[in-house]
Amino acid sequence: MLAAPLGAALLLLAACSGTAVVTMTSTPSTDNFLAYRVGLVAVQLQGSGGNSGLTVLPASTTVDFATLTEVSEVLGAASVTKGTYTSALITLDYSAAQIVYDDGSVNGVALTPLAANGQALGQIQIKLTLDPSDPFRVASKGASQLALAFNLGASNVIDVSGKTVTVTPLIAGSALPIDAKPVRVRGPLASVAGIANAAATSLTPSGSTASGSFTLNAMPFNSTAGGGGALAVILSDTTTYEINGIESTGTTGQEQLGASGTGALAVAYGTLSNVNQITTTTTVAGTQSAATPTTVSFVASQILGGSSVQGSGLDRVSGVVAARSGNTLAVEDATLVSAAGIETFLSGTTTVFMGANTVVTVFGQGGTQLNSTLQVSVGSAIDAFGVATLESADTATLDASAGRVRLDTTTASGLVTAQGTGALNLNLAFLGGRAIAPFDFVGSGAAPAQYEVITSTSTGTLDLTNSTPGVPVIVSGLTASFGAAPPNFTASALLDPTTIQAQLVIDYGSGTAAPFTTYNSSTIDVDIRNRSIGARHLIQVGAQTVNLLGLASDASIIPDPTANTVFTIGHAANASAENFDTFAAFIAQVQTELQGGTLATGVTAVGQYTASTSTLSATSVTLFLNH
Repeated sequence: MLAAPLGAALLLLAACSGTAVVTMTSTPSTDNFLAYRVGLVAVQLQGSGGNSGLTVLPASTTVDFATLTEVSEVLGAASVTKGTYTSALITLDYSAAQIVYDDGSVNGVALTPLAANGQALGQIQIKLTLDPSDPFRVASKGASQLALAFNLGASNVIDVSGKTVTVTPLIAGSALPIDAKPVRVRGPLASVAGIANAAATSLTPSGSTASGSFTLNAMPFNSTAGGGGALAVILSDTTTYEINGIESTGTTGQEQLGASGTGALAVAYGTLSNVNQITTTTTVAGTQSAATPTTVSFVASQILGGSSVQGSGLDRVSGVVAARSGNTLAVEDATLVSAAGIETFLSGTTTVFMGANTVVTVFGQGGTQLNSTLQVSVGSAIDAFGVATLESADTATLDASAGRVRLDTTTASGLVTAQGTGALNLNLAFLGGRAIAPFDFVGSGAAPAQYEVITSTSTGTLDLTNSTPGVPVIVSGLTASFGAAPPNFTASALLDPTTIQAQLVIDYGSGTAAPFTTYNSSTIDVDIRNRSIGARHLIQVGAQTVNLLGLASDASIIPDPTANTVFTIGHAANASAENFDTFAAFIAQVQTELQGGTLATGVTAVGQYTASTSTLSATSVTLFLNH
């Protein structure tokens, strides 16, 4: 008898099979990309015998890895007979890639992807091997997560003057969660019957009260192809909704979602968590034994449904507002999704017209307050719904005067110039994820050199102890209303030098046999005096750059003992990657492979950087080898 607090509503499970939930994210690069759109052709899992036992991705689709740095996307939730998978084959297609580098200009620089031999790039198949001691196991009547991460920094070396990018794709993978990013699942509603089945006495893994569930067929990114399997989405008492442009919470939101009916598009943001299902059996003697297999469960924090995703005659433009004049917005490097689901990347300027009847909603707000079009300002991340007209291959207009605009969380990054009570002044470097040079702040009420940030009262006062003048910070939240006097930004989250995920990257040109002065199971000392070091040799901490060649001593990389970690050895010659969940196993393999004529061509790492000791406490490390 299965006694699980969340019951059988967690996932659609066949009687003797399990569910493989595969997610994809990306690791940021010190080179900022405005777009990194490539074809994701196939994702297949392989058993220990090398046979391709499971196709995860329902169909080839386009993925913009530049938009996946803050979220993980569910590629599929495939039902499969129980088994063990040791590797994955991932096929990318660069033949029609759209890669745009943020050089601070209005539209950035479009880059042509090249292979390591300088030839044009087409399809590439990457073989990803999981940690031999921790392969991907799918149990019967359970669900398991495989996390994949495309490493933008390790995979790309940019030549701005030549307008090219040399690509050697590297993807990390683990049967353990790689990070704590929000997870997004998109697709048509498969079942809404569970929404009415409130479970007031049942708690979700996050501790909030469960209040039903629904089932969503996985259709990742903006794909229109089904067949990605089904995932149950658990609703809690704190879940917020926007259904057909109407915000709500609680039972009102559930009723509106349920009324959408099966087949309506929905997007859920939330967390994948491990849940222990307790299986109890009774022996003839009357004694009982219990086992606790682990399964994953998806709990939603925000739900979008119906025309709030796309459709109902409305086209959708997504991007960051670079300028505003009256009710006219300029959005650079936007993505247009037509009402019919056709996706187009617009590398020029998209003009969005608002009007007195434009409805403004705020993602995750749940309809708790009235909104105004003035809340849309320079730096706002928006999804605008209306009627689009393509002006050229790269530009468009969207009339949202009878439509609506949804405000999403945006970011501001810079160096602190002053600290006050619950407030900071920043010298802005990035806004909405891009360099601030192209932004036109005229009329916004903001000055980028003295950008005033206050902490949100709704989320509680943020800790500003480590946000002292001169240090980098990254804040997440919403811009102030257009034309309003400072403060210019209300922050709901803040990262300071003790919490920013720093990025270390070093290139070695044609390669080096000795990238490290020492390396063992506890630390790596990077040789900053190595004569093969190439153009990139830095640690990026938000808006602050540390030149490794200027350090007094070698930079050290140690594993972060408090976080989920993944360590990867990439092989440029055969487009493969070996992954390890522990630093000790990674180092042991490096010691085996980095000898003889083998050369290291690049190192990247992500984690917390301590400037006083030049030490990076890493959640991930990649080492690229030439063989």
